[in-house]
Amino acid sequence: MNSPTLHIKQLSIGYHNPSSMAKGVILPPINTSLHAGELVALIGRNGIGKSTFLRTIVGLQPAINGMIELMGNPFYIYKKNALSRLVSFVSTGITYIPHMKVFDMVALGRFPHTGWLGKLKMNDKMIIYDALEMVGLRAMAWRNVNTLSDGERQRTLIARALVQDTPIIVLDEPTAYLDIIHKYEVMDLLCQIAHKEMKTVLFSTHDMNIAHDVVDKIWLLTKSELVEGAPEDMVLSAAFEKLVARTSIRFDRISGEFDMGKRLLNTMVVHSKQDIRWIRHALQRFGYKTLQNPSSIPDNTPELLYEMSHNGLRIQYKYKSEQHMFHTIYDLGKYLKELSK
Repeated sequence: MNSPTLHIKQLSIGYHNPSSMAKGVILPPINTSLHAGELVALIGRNGIGKSTFLRTIVGLQPAINGMIELMGNPFYIYKKNALSRLVSFVSTGITYIPHMKVFDMVALGRFPHTGWLGKLKMNDKMIIYDALEMVGLRAMAWRNVNTLSDGERQRTLIARALVQDTPIIVLDEPTAYLDIIHKYEVMDLLCQIAHKEMKTVLFSTHDMNIAHDVVDKIWLLTKSELVEGAPEDMVLSAAFEKLVARTSIRFDRISGEFDMGKRLLNTMVVHSKQDIRWIRHALQRFGYKTLQNPSSIPDNTPELLYEMSHNGLRIQYKYKSEQHMFHTIYDLGKYLKELSK
């Protein structure tokens, strides 16, 4: 394993109170590290301190105690210009700057590389256009930033971080304002940056289902600890269940998803030679647990014959002397809801 690009030792974060000289520690001492080529998601409940943690890592907020090392050296030895060549940061806040073009906003990321005059060379401009292409905004390069949607503005800030060309990129909820398609596109982009460019990419997120499909490691932040591991390790170790302790929500280790912990009071037998995951998913919403192709059928149990073909969906419902045919799960659901009244 290569040396860590980011190494955290006994780090306590929080806020200093200048009037009382008190230290408000919001998280316990944290020990962890990241390496080049890793894509890491920071997750945790609202208000737990994710943004404070990220701001401390990038130097926007002083730590209470502990040590942060960047590229093998203590954080404090770096001057601001040197630090800006090592770490780039994308905040979760929306930036409003009148009359600034998208190109100019992204170009700000080249400041550490342009000298004190800040003049862009041809190579800088090519880097800016390449970044805009990567985030899907090349055609909007000369639009005013204030005319963009929240999602487009967020992608502009990601492009600004890309052109800064640092080995470590930290992003605070980069998919917060994006629709589902752009969420996946941004995650794919971050994955490419980490794995192909061998950069360390750390981001906070609430999009669990998207994140654990692509990340190398998850940092799960709770009030008492930082738990880390590959997404699969986190599932198998029941770490995700720490997020929903003392709530009605539960984490399903089989599907790897959260659900509302609905009690399944009824049973439905499903006869099918095909994959029934989506009819099972629907039946759970309707309050039924599913038995597929059982050797014997419990008394007073309704049955479904489920078939999907090129002609469409066929769902035959049978219970005692009743039989009904449905061609959509929606119609089946309406019928089952009527039965439960």
